[in-house]
Amino acid sequence: MILHDLIESFLRGIDGRVGKYLRRVYYRSKLKRCGQKLAIEPGVHILNPSLIEIGDNVWIDRNVVLIAGKINEKQANFKRIENQFFKGTEGEIHIGSFSHIGIGTVIQGHGGVFMDDYCTTSAGCKIYSYSNDLKKSRTGTLVDTGYILHPVMMERNVWLGLNCILLGHHVGMNTFVKPNSVITQHLPSNVIFDGPTGETKNREFDA
Repeated sequence: MILHDLIESFLRGIDGRVGKYLRRVYYRSKLKRCGQKLAIEPGVHILNPSLIEIGDNVWIDRNVVLIAGKINEKQANFKRIENQFFKGTEGEIHIGSFSHIGIGTVIQGHGGVFMDDYCTTSAGCKIYSYSNDLKKSRTGTLVDTGYILHPVMMERNVWLGLNCILLGHHVGMNTFVKPNSVITQHLPSNVIFDGPTGETKNREFDA
């Protein structure tokens, strides 16, 4: 474990083509699934790569954090919120082919995160499938608190704008979420969602 930490810390800081090549070679043997032409930029932190699947032609941009891992049910006080649309596995992260994970994005996968093909997160996005339970946090968030597991499902061609926050739930295909939106509800397909106003309108494509 210590050796792996040292290797990853070393690889994390190498820039340019050499760095991308070395990170791709290293994580190919660590990830649950690693597709072709994976590009991992400097500064990326990947926790529990054996529980992360990445498709073909995926670009993971600088300073992204991917956190996978299953909760210890004997130690954690938590409840599950069902997501009928979820196609993944609890504790795992799936990133589909031709997806771009933008600069500084955090994907927290304890509850499970499934991103289908052609998904994009812009810089600063946060995707959480596991969080503290407000009703059980009587002594802060570190001592004797409760947690909520709520899987995240992003269908094909979902685009999260700058600094969006997705807390559990489902986002339908071909949906664009405007910058600075906080998503705390299921979103249908083929819409543009404006979190600050709560407005949802149909998304139209040019012929």
